[in-house]
Amino acid sequence: MEEILVGVDGSEPGNAALEWAAVQAGRRAARLRLLHAAGPADGYELMEDAAALARRAAEPADLVTEVLPGHPGRVLLERAAGADLVVLGTHGHGSVASLMAGSVALAVAGCCPVPAVLVKTDASALHDAPVVVGVSAEPSAAVLGAGCREARLRGLAPRLVHAWFQPPVEGFGAPAWVPPLDTAPLLEGVREHLSRELEPWLSGRPDAALVVAQGFAHDVLLEASAEAGLLVLGRHERPGWRLRALGATTRDLIRDAPCPVMVVGEPSPA
Repeated sequence: MEEILVGVDGSEPGNAALEWAAVQAGRRAARLRLLHAAGPADGYELMEDAAALARRAAEPADLVTEVLPGHPGRVLLERAAGADLVVLGTHGHGSVASLMAGSVALAVAGCCPVPAVLVKTDASALHDAPVVVGVSAEPSAAVLGAGCREARLRGLAPRLVHAWFQPPVEGFGAPAWVPPLDTAPLLEGVREHLSRELEPWLSGRPDAALVVAQGFAHDVLLEASAEAGLLVLGRHERPGWRLRALGATTRDLIRDAPCPVMVVGEPSPA
C-alpha cells in the first residue's frame, strides 16, 4: 500500500498540510502516517487531535499515528525512506519559531529521498486545480513522472512550463547600443527542442500544455502557479552539503507560490 507521511506540529500550516495529505491519501487509497517528533509531554494529545482532523478532512484507507523522540528534521528523514510522499507545513516569515519551523521543512525538502510537498495555508480549494510542472532545458524524468501522475490523479492534463531568459548584451567590449533582438525565432527553437524531449510525456495527451515563456524562472513559474493546485519542481542532488540542495529559485517559489509546492529529487547533470 502506498504511504503518505505528514509531519504534525499543531501549527496552522501544519494542520493545512495534514488536511491536504488526508485528502490525497483518500484519493490514492494510501496509508496516512502522522508523525510528531516528541519533546513536549502533550505529544500524544496532539496526535489525537491530528487524527480527528485527518478524519474530518477525508477518510484515509489506513491511518497510523507515531510519536518519536528527536529533532523533527532527522526523525522525518529517517521515516521518509519508507514512504512514497512526505507532506509538511511551512511557515512564512514571522516569529523566530516560524523561521525555525520553516527551516526544518526546507531542510527535509532539500534531501528527502521521496517527493516532498510543502503547504503554507488552507489548500482545501486547490485539490482539483491544475498541476504546473517546471521543466528545465534538460527535462527530468523524475519530475515529469511525478507531475504527470499528480495531474492524472486529478483527472487533468499537466501544464508543463519552461522559462527562457535571454541575458542583456552588456559588459566589457559590448557596444554602447544594441538593436532590439527578435526573440520569437529563438523561443520557437526552444519550444521545438522541448517538444522533442517531452514527446514520451506529451504523446497520447493532446490536452497537455507546453508553455515556453521568456523571463526569469521565478517570475514565469510564479505567474503560472497563480491558478494552480500544485507546483512541481526539481531538485538536483549534490554530494556533501545535502541540506543546501535546494536552489534559490525553488526556495523562493516555496515562499512565494500561492499553492502547495512539490520538490522532486533528480540526478545531478554529468
